[in-house]
Amino acid sequence: MEREDTRREDVPKNAYERTRKRTAEVLYAVNDGDRLTHIVDIALICLISLNVLAVVLESVESIKSNFETFFYVFEIFSVSIFTIEYLARVWSAIDNPWRPDHAHPVRGRVRYMLTWFAIIDVVAIAPFYLSMFFGADLRILRALRLLRIFKLTRYSSAMTLLLQVFREEARTIGAAMFVSMLMMFVGATLAFVFEHEAQPEKFSSIPAAMYWAIITMTTVGYGDIVPITIYGKIVSAFIGIVGLGMVALPAGILASGFNNALHRRRVMLEESIENAMEDGVIDDAEQKDLDKLVRHLNLNKVDANAIMKAVQHQKTIAEHGVCPHCHMPLEQIVDDDD
Repeated sequence: MEREDTRREDVPKNAYERTRKRTAEVLYAVNDGDRLTHIVDIALICLISLNVLAVVLESVESIKSNFETFFYVFEIFSVSIFTIEYLARVWSAIDNPWRPDHAHPVRGRVRYMLTWFAIIDVVAIAPFYLSMFFGADLRILRALRLLRIFKLTRYSSAMTLLLQVFREEARTIGAAMFVSMLMMFVGATLAFVFEHEAQPEKFSSIPAAMYWAIITMTTVGYGDIVPITIYGKIVSAFIGIVGLGMVALPAGILASGFNNALHRRRVMLEESIENAMEDGVIDDAEQKDLDKLVRHLNLNKVDANAIMKAVQHQKTIAEHGVCPHCHMPLEQIVDDDD
């Protein structure tokens, strides 16, 4: 999600507000160059990665039996840190300068708690508290702990871009998925009609036939359920051909969305470079801001340098009155046309 500079200039009145504001600056990366923000981010990334590794290693019975106490202590430590992080984010959400809609003391915090990242934070700590207070199935909870890996999406600009594209293309992707599900339903219904008498166990109902339709339309084809009647084979061939296009359609939509999002980011960088070059030179402070913008927009240095050179080239051409296409003086071109 592209951030706009909508920072509030409220001055904290007391130590409580100053602490809350500083917490927001660290947790929501207000200042990319802040050392404490960098340290906290790296520490949380390492802790999340170690948690995922611990869950994987716990699935090996020999390792779990030898280090069961260690895993338990590490789990308590991790949940404590994640809980403190979540509460700190909810507490300081009203001072997040990137989200002015969270400024209200109550509604703002509620809005934050309903965001994607806040829900992921809850999911990361929920299994521990569920097993402690409700005695839920530990096998399921151990699997749910793997969902902590989604906390890493907060620190990945590429994942942020992916979520942005999903939000922007949600309606289009939803329409494509609806048509795909409709085709699967039609295929399952027809398969049930034509195959039920021949294979009553495999095509016992439309929901049972839906499994076959999904496997066929996605071109997976396990081969555990195969139509044997002529009409069933025709239906199978039809939804198989349709599935090639319908299943690939969301991928094409996402690819187009990625391309558009990257184009907007390049345009944003180009505009920032043009603004920085209004006085004819980019000083150290402006270069530092541009470098931060490049990192924030997840653009590589090759693209950034190419955009920089293109803007400088266009500016040079404009200053010297030269045509950007043929590099001839504009006055000469006008005279030749006359």
